[in-house]
Amino acid sequence: MLQDPAILPENVYNMDKTGVMLCLLNSVKVLVGKDDLQDYRGAGVKRTMVTAIECISASGRSLLLMIIWPATTYRSN
Repeated sequence: MLQDPAILPENVYNMDKTGVMLCLLNSVKVLVGKDDLQDYRGAGVKRTMVTAIECISASGRSLLLMIIWPATTYRSN
């Protein structure tokens, strides 16, 4: 399809996204006996995902980078 002269390189785009996990660690300590088999890893960890989206054309033109942060409030509409 890209060999078709009607399709211009400036009209062909590639989009890519990547996510980054942000972790906020609280100061949590757990004291257990050596025979306790229960797993306590991850206690007190809050994870937040931030997403970056980029879009570049075959001619080298790039659109503005979009960063998506989680919302704290939501609109009803």
